Amino acid sequence: MERIADPKLEVARLWRNPSIRRLSLSIAILAIAVVIFIALYSYFSADKLKQDWLDKEAAMLGSLAQDHPELATDWLKQLSQADEPSPEAIAEGRRIMERYGMTPSAMETSWLPVLGNYRFRTFWILIGAATTFIALLTWLLFRVIRRQLGEIRSLAVAMEDTVKHNRPMAYRMYDEGELGLLANSAQELTIRLRETIEQLHRDKAFLKDTVADISHQLKTPLASLMIYIDLLQAGQADAEHAAEFLRTCKRELDRMEWLTLTLLKLARLEADALQMSLRDTNLAETIQHAVHLISPLAVSKKVTLRIEDSDRGLIVPHDSHWLAEALANLFKNAVEHSPIGGTVSISWENTPVFVRVQVKDQGNGIDPRHLPHIFKKFYRNSSEGSGVGLGLPLAKSIVEKHGGVLSAAVNPIGGMMFHLSLPQHPFPVPSGELTEL
Repeated sequence: MERIADPKLEVARLWRNPSIRRLSLSIAILAIAVVIFIALYSYFSADKLKQDWLDKEAAMLGSLAQDHPELATDWLKQLSQADEPSPEAIAEGRRIMERYGMTPSAMETSWLPVLGNYRFRTFWILIGAATTFIALLTWLLFRVIRRQLGEIRSLAVAMEDTVKHNRPMAYRMYDEGELGLLANSAQELTIRLRETIEQLHRDKAFLKDTVADISHQLKTPLASLMIYIDLLQAGQADAEHAAEFLRTCKRELDRMEWLTLTLLKLARLEADALQMSLRDTNLAETIQHAVHLISPLAVSKKVTLRIEDSDRGLIVPHDSHWLAEALANLFKNAVEHSPIGGTVSISWENTPVFVRVQVKDQGNGIDPRHLPHIFKKFYRNSSEGSGVGLGLPLAKSIVEKHGGVLSAAVNPIGGMMFHLSLPQHPFPVPSGELTEL
């Protein structure tokens, strides 16, 4: 369907309208019919006038022949004469005619009624023909306008039904011309309205699920906090236990803060409310920053984070802040599922299309039937680790915002392998810094 930037309705664009073409064809046929009618009428009317005139002349000649045969012969010779009469003869004849009262008006009304009948007949026939032509033209225009208004009404009813009941348009048009453009725009509008309404329903369901998830995850730490606070207020704990209760309250509050912030990050990423600021940045520095964030946890679990020999000068377009957070969640998951004294290996390789980061742990691995679900929110396949099932979904959302892919597989020699692939040339994204949470 054409797009029109120029509001002027040119002849070429006007001719694209099927209704204009149909109307033009009907008017052309009607005009041809009128021309044929005028030609036939002119022929038969002239023939009728000739016959009436000859009858009038024959009657006069017959009357003259009865009384004066010699004059009738001379009259007939004059009528059949092919030469043009001289001006002198015409002037002399008119003087004689006026002498006997035969003026043009008298001849038209009494002596030559044939001319009057011809004029009367021609006038009313032409009036009738013109009236019929105007009536037919009016009927054609009315039919075209009525059809267009009917199509516009059907389009309006279909749009109203779509807007009120969120259903596909029952009436569609695929014609050319201005009405076709209007119908196409209306159909696009209804499609976008339906998509917007469906997106609003999805956002509503997503918000409902998010609130339910937050509520569920906060119930346990809140209950613990209330118990500890009640014990502290009742004075039933000695100084040592009170200090332990306070440290537990602090851990629960930190856990609640992390949980809330992580859920907000996930919600904003899934709602496409965050923009990644992709810049050419050294990948090794981003990975080293993520390792630094997890180092305290690795030290406490006596797990070694080992960066294997890889290209330390590799430049990849990415947002270092958010990619570091995604990598930190992967490293945290690997550390939590590694045995004491185990090792988490981190490496990356460069290909013509992707940069692939690999994270290996030495844990017990995951049952293959759980692999399709490990990136879902709050999904936990084991009791190992202290997480609630948000780290991997957050990492996956961040990687996908970079245009990459995050996948997991069981390591044949034990443990798990996570593969993070980033495109060397990602699609352009709007520039701008991320909004900090």
